[in-house]
Order: sequence, then structure tokens, then C-alpha cells
Amino acid sequence: MASLRPLRDAVRTVVPWWAGHEISRPGKFLWAIALHADALIDACVAGVKIRFPLLYSPETLSMIGRQRRIRRGPTETDAVYATRLARWWTDHKRRGGPYAMLEQIRAYFDPIAFRVQLVYRSGRRYTMPVGGEITRDDIVFDADDLPEKWARWWLFYDWPTPVAEDGLWSTGGTWDDGGVWDSGLTPAEVADIRAVPREWNAAHPYGLVVLLAPGSGDLWDYPAGTWDEPGGIWGTVGPARLAIGTSDGT
Repeated sequence: MASLRPLRDAVRTVVPWWAGHEISRPGKFLWAIALHADALIDACVAGVKIRFPLLYSPETLSMIGRQRRIRRGPTETDAVYATRLARWWTDHKRRGGPYAMLEQIRAYFDPIAFRVQLVYRSGRRYTMPVGGEITRDDIVFDADDLPEKWARWWLFYDWPTPVAEDGLWSTGGTWDDGGVWDSGLTPAEVADIRAVPREWNAAHPYGLVVLLAPGSGDLWDYPAGTWDEPGGIWGTVGPARLAIGTSDGT
């Protein structure tokens, strides 16, 4: 498709030769007006293109992502992120539901893949394995540390790397530094892991992200078991727990 001729060139074809000559006073005046009109047209065209991922420039992806509330993953390429931005309307229609949350978690951490299980207080569980296909079942689940809060869920990540450091709080950790109890995660890493579940959570539930890293013990009674089974003994290095929301469910 041929590009349009700039107005500063086209104006010379519609005025007398003596007014369109670039060294004449009228010619300079008309050229200056046409130059500003061309700049305005270019800005309008750019403003329309910017709303479409990769149509204008990769540098606009961050602006589109903020406007569409689609967070970019740490290693996500321009092409993959642009695809997610293009389907934002469809994804947001399911915002607050289990499938949308799990799919966004997978996209955010891609290409790092790990199993994720989302368990509601009722025992309804949604499992997303490494392959990404989500299945649903019901289990007996009793981890009611906030019994008065009925809108609860737990996200269990089979985290690929260690996160816990036994005895961390005796070697320099502080209560309010943004980290997690007995964990080596930095405040920035904690915020990064919390981000997608918090943004794709429904309006009222209180959630807890549990990182079941290699070598960590089980969360109390998950998987369902007994007090003294291997991996669940009091005093062993446990999983990292990251709350989503506050104790009052906000």
C-alpha cells in the first residue's frame, strides 16, 4: 500500500507556481503550515496504532499492558506478550475465576513450568500440571487457620528452586522487611510471586500462595496425611507462605 504524500509536498501542486516555490515568502509560509499539519496527522496515526500490540513499536507494549492490566512476565518475549495483550478482553471476562488465574500464572512464568494447584475451602481443587491442561476434582481439605473466613483459597506451587533457609530469622531477618517467615526470598521476589494471583483474584477472597520447593516439608495436612509422616515432622524446613489480601479478606 502506497504511503500518502506529505502535505508539505502536496500543497505545491494546488497553488500558483510563484506561491509554491520554496524560496518565496508565500512558499515558506505554506510549507511551515503544512509541516505542522503533517506532524498532527502523524501523531493521530501513531495514537491509533499504539493501541494495537506491535503495530507501532515494541516500546509501547508496557503502556498497553498497564492500560489493559496484563502483567508482563520476567522473561516474556515481545511476540508472546503482544499475543496476550491482543486477547485481553476475552481473558478479563473470566477475571476472578480459577481458570483465568491459573492461565495467567502459567503465562507470566513461561518458559519456567511447574505444577500449580488451586484449592478452595470447600475442597474443590483445580490442578494445572506442567503441560498446562487444567483439571478439576474434589478433595478432603482442612487447613482452616482463619475459620471465620469462608471465602478462602490456597495456591500450591511446585516451586523449582529452594526458597527456605532454616534459622533465617536468627541471622539478620526482620519482621517487617517484606520477606516471608524462615525464607530466603527478597521483598522484590515476594511481590513478584504475589502479583498475578492478587491481580486476578476475585473481589472478596483471602488467599495464600504456598511454595512447595524441593526439599521442603508439606504444608500442615496438605497433602492429606498424619502428624509424623515423612516430610511433615515439626521442625523441618517448611514451605514459604505468601498471603494474598489481608486477614479481614480485603
